[in-house]
Amino acid sequence: MTNPPAEPLRKPTAPQIATDPRIPVVVFGIGIAAFVLYFLVVAIHFRGGGDFKREVWPSYRLLVHGDIIGFIQTSPAYVGSLVLRAPFALIASVFGAGTTGTYDATALPCVVAPALLAGWLFERRPKTATGRPRRVSPLDLFLVTPPAIISITLGHPEDILGAVLCVAAVLLAHRGSARAAGVLLAVALINKSWAVVVAPLVIALMPPGRRLAGVSWTVLLTSVVMVPLLAIRITGASGAVGTLGGGVGQIFLVPQLLWFFGAQSWVAREAHILLVAVCWLTTAVWWWFQARDPRERPSIGTTLMILALVFFLRAVLDPWDNGYYFVPFMLTIVVYEDLRGGFPRFTWAFVVMLLVFVPAAGLLHGLGNNGHAAVFAIWALASIAFFGWRAFTRGQLPRADPLQPAPSGASA
Repeated sequence: MTNPPAEPLRKPTAPQIATDPRIPVVVFGIGIAAFVLYFLVVAIHFRGGGDFKREVWPSYRLLVHGDIIGFIQTSPAYVGSLVLRAPFALIASVFGAGTTGTYDATALPCVVAPALLAGWLFERRPKTATGRPRRVSPLDLFLVTPPAIISITLGHPEDILGAVLCVAAVLLAHRGSARAAGVLLAVALINKSWAVVVAPLVIALMPPGRRLAGVSWTVLLTSVVMVPLLAIRITGASGAVGTLGGGVGQIFLVPQLLWFFGAQSWVAREAHILLVAVCWLTTAVWWWFQARDPRERPSIGTTLMILALVFFLRAVLDPWDNGYYFVPFMLTIVVYEDLRGGFPRFTWAFVVMLLVFVPAAGLLHGLGNNGHAAVFAIWALASIAFFGWRAFTRGQLPRADPLQPAPSGASA
C-alpha cells in the first residue's frame, strides 16, 4: 500500500483583524476638529481672546494656583462648564500654557464631541449602492457651520458640548435608555443652564416604567455638582457672582423677536424665564398630540423636528441672541439629515439664512436696527411655523431606534 502524497505546505496567512467602521468616522471628525480649532484659535488670538480671556482665564489662573474657592466665585455664570473642563486646564498648566494654550486644552473635549456623536450614529446612516453607510455626512462637517465657528471664535466652545449632550440625551430617551439619557441631561445642565429648555422633552420620551430612574439620575448628579457651587458663589463678595445666568442684564441685541418690546419692557427683563416657559409649553403641546395614540411612539423624525423648534425658540427669544446660540439648533438639523440621507437641503438652507439674517453687521445692517429686526422677525416666525408644521404633522424618519444597527440593505 502506497502512502498518499503529502500536501504541499501552505504559507500561513496573517489573521484578519476586524476594524470597527466607526473608527474612521471618529478619526475624521477629530481631524476636522483639530483643523478648525487651530485656525480659529489664531483668529481668537488677534481678537484678544474672545470671552475666554475676559471671563474664564482669570478663574482658571486662580485654580492653577490652588485657589479653588476663588476659582468658583470669580467664574462666569456657566461655572459648571469650567468645572467639567478644569482637568484639561490643569494639564495645560503643567506644560506652562498661557491663555491660548489653556483655551486649546479646554476647548478640545467640546470640539471632539460632535465626532463621537457621528461615530455613535454611523451605523444608522443611509446605505450607499454597495450596502455601506455614507462615509461623509453633514454631521461630520458640523464644526465648519457658521454657529460652530462663531462659538469657537468668541470663546464659547462649551455650547457645542452642550448641544451634543442634549441631542444625545434626546436620542437615548427615544431609544428607551432612561438612565443614560438622565445622566447626559445632568451633564448638559451642569455645562450650561440653557439645557433646561430640553429637559421636558427628554423626560417625556423616557419609557414610563423607567422615567423615575432617569429623572432621579438627572436630579442627583446635577444637585451634587451645582448645589455646592451655588452655595460657594452666594458667599462671594459680589451679588452678581452669586448668579447662574438667570438675569438678562443690559444686553439687548437686534436679531431677536423681542426687539420691538424695548429693552426696558418686562418682557425683555424676564426674557430668560419667558423663553423657558415657551419652550416647555411647546414641548407639552407636542407631547399631548403625540400621546393621543398610546400605541405609537413619536418617530425619530418628528422628535428631532420638535427639538429643532425648541432650540430655535430658545435662540430667537433671547435678547442676547449671539450667533452661537444657534449651535444646538444647527446640530439638530445636521443630525436629522445624517439619519435621513439625501441632499442636506436643510443644512445648506439654514447655513445661508443664518449668515444673512443674524449678524448685526451683515447684509441687513444697512436697513437700520428696526429694519433688521423686522426682517429677522419675518424669517424667524416663518421658520417657527415650518418646524412646527413638520413636528406636529409629518415624520420623515421611521419610528425605529436610530442607535441600533439597521438590517443589511436597509436605509435609515
